[in-house]
Amino acid sequence: MGVRVSERTDSADRFAAWADGVMERLDEQEDLDGRLLHALGRGPSLREDTLTRMAEAVRAAVLGMSPAGCAVAAGVSEQLLHNWQQQDPSFAAAMTQARTLARAHAGGSGTPARLTPATLRILLTGVRRGVPQAAVPSLAGLSVRALLRVRRERPQVEALILAARRAARLKKAGRRGGASYEQRYRLVRIDDAPSEDWSTLMILVSLT
Repeated sequence: MGVRVSERTDSADRFAAWADGVMERLDEQEDLDGRLLHALGRGPSLREDTLTRMAEAVRAAVLGMSPAGCAVAAGVSEQLLHNWQQQDPSFAAAMTQARTLARAHAGGSGTPARLTPATLRILLTGVRRGVPQAAVPSLAGLSVRALLRVRRERPQVEALILAARRAARLKKAGRRGGASYEQRYRLVRIDDAPSEDWSTLMILVSLT
């Protein structure tokens, strides 16, 4: 009996260490665009940043993600994503077409039949950003029962979700320490600013 408990504990510890490593790699990938921009010798622009986030939202919609899931994929609030669609007819049309494509490939439901690496990543990102636990399954178009079943059947998925929660707690603790500013804003360059020295003009863009 004691041996079995010890084996389960060792297995859980291995999965936890592995999952923490995956979270670190996700962090590195999120920093990749900044590193590539640094290689090009410039900072992020408002137009490029917005278009990139719109593209991520469209991709998430094609995968059958909910509006909240699309917002998580884009790295913005659901309200901001809604505003973009209200203000940009082309983006709104792209999102509509993406959802139509999702429904066509999901038997008309428009939601994914199962988790994929892409949808799991969006789900984990939502957990890391503090999405309420009850709302997490809907990010990936799943029911609470369906996600619980996946977590029971796949200990790796369970370990990843627990690791994402640990990461969320660390970020929350950091915000209490005064780092909330970094979690809510990005520094970007205005693309259409007048010449003179305005090419380097930077503004703070709220993503919440």
